[in-house]
Amino acid sequence: MDLQHYRDLLARFNRKRLLVVGDIYLDENVFGVVTGVSLEAPIPIFEVREKKHNTGAAGNAACNVAALGAKTYMVGVVGADTNADVVRREFAIRNVDTSGIVVNPAVATNTYGKLRAGGFNIPTQEILRTDTPTPVFISGETEEKVIANIRAYAAKVDAIVVGDQVSSTCTERVLAEVGACAKKHKLLTVGDSRKRAGAFKGFDIVVPNDREAGIAVGIDVVDKETLRAAGKALLKIVKNALITCGPDGITIFAENGEVTEVPISPCEVLDVTGAGDTVTAAVALTVLAGGSLHDAAVIGNAAAGVAVGQRGVVTVTRQEVDRALAGAGGPVKLKSLEELVRVVVGLKADGKKIVWTNGCFDILHAGHITYLLNAARHGDVLVVGLNSDESVRENKGPSRPVVREQDRALILSALECVSYLTIFGDKTTTKILEQLRPDVYAKGGDYTLDTIVQEERRVVESYGGKIAIIPAVEGKSTSAIIQKIATDK
Repeated sequence: MDLQHYRDLLARFNRKRLLVVGDIYLDENVFGVVTGVSLEAPIPIFEVREKKHNTGAAGNAACNVAALGAKTYMVGVVGADTNADVVRREFAIRNVDTSGIVVNPAVATNTYGKLRAGGFNIPTQEILRTDTPTPVFISGETEEKVIANIRAYAAKVDAIVVGDQVSSTCTERVLAEVGACAKKHKLLTVGDSRKRAGAFKGFDIVVPNDREAGIAVGIDVVDKETLRAAGKALLKIVKNALITCGPDGITIFAENGEVTEVPISPCEVLDVTGAGDTVTAAVALTVLAGGSLHDAAVIGNAAAGVAVGQRGVVTVTRQEVDRALAGAGGPVKLKSLEELVRVVVGLKADGKKIVWTNGCFDILHAGHITYLLNAARHGDVLVVGLNSDESVRENKGPSRPVVREQDRALILSALECVSYLTIFGDKTTTKILEQLRPDVYAKGGDYTLDTIVQEERRVVESYGGKIAIIPAVEGKSTSAIIQKIATDK
């Protein structure tokens, strides 16, 4: 893999402008615990602890385009209700321009809701799913406004991405207008549909999954042979198809008849919800940046690998894709300091208690694991600062570290108790503490309040944070392991 080539493509993303057209959904996840049974009826009492909102469907594609660095405009429909305000807020947080969204007072904003109960010593479980009334395709004044907005924004973008949930926005007239505007302004068109990939007549690229591709052309996709039949059938309608195949990566069906399988790197899968929107965004931007369909599949796979490693509908940043392409360990949990600051701000807004600790964690052993488990108990989210290879050499000598930083990050990211990681090279974590302002700063038992770096102590205490000294496990250390290996030779 020519990593520099892909990095050059990623660097061009922020020069692009995209219009995203399609169905907007609000995904609302409510977390809590069941505290008893109601006195009024034989139903559980659900005590709400946390709410999380994301924009789904085409809205998620728009947020992923913005997270990857491009200027993003959204055209879709919401109701005149509270959930529409939440949708606009979530778009604003993610830097998506919402001036093209049309309000239809006659409908509710499309909303999916999930209530999950549990936590602490009880596994979380979904106990209720909520939904708004089944939407119908737009017409009349609402459809006219959507078409007018497509015309207005098409003149100032490089591409149009269509996300069709087969619910309301993507009528025949809307799709025809996308095609007409693309032809007039010479725009790239990329589409994804839950069932109607075959409706994107003349589009440059469609990005359905294998099942969706089959539904679009009336073929039951069950193996590679039927997948190829579905892909070739799509090419009679669109110019190119990049069909996502889950753990098998992406299969490219190009307009010249070539079929290419592009595998995805092995990754931890927690939730595939919304991953297709992430791939669609990555594919559109890669091709706009001058990449080939193969380049788009490689970058799309990398983005998908990051997305499926997180729960719920998520947006994937350009930096995360870069790390995934580079093969950096723990692409989901490992963050730059800039990314980590944004994550921590959001977690604190949700009422989470943040614990910070740091160290070399070279040759991870039982002492490290015990320490991290104990540190994690002091809050809700454990963030670990990992000394870079260079800083380990400065602290431990030229023979260390035994394990390079990316491998140490990968190992730590596999621990459930570790929520996030960042690699740092400074002699102290003073600057990091100033930016993250963790609620608890955990240090090993070989320190006391008087022997830790006093500037770090002053920073933590200045904003009301606490310092927790975690007892060490006697006889467990990397140095002891290295010494035993040397002695046993």
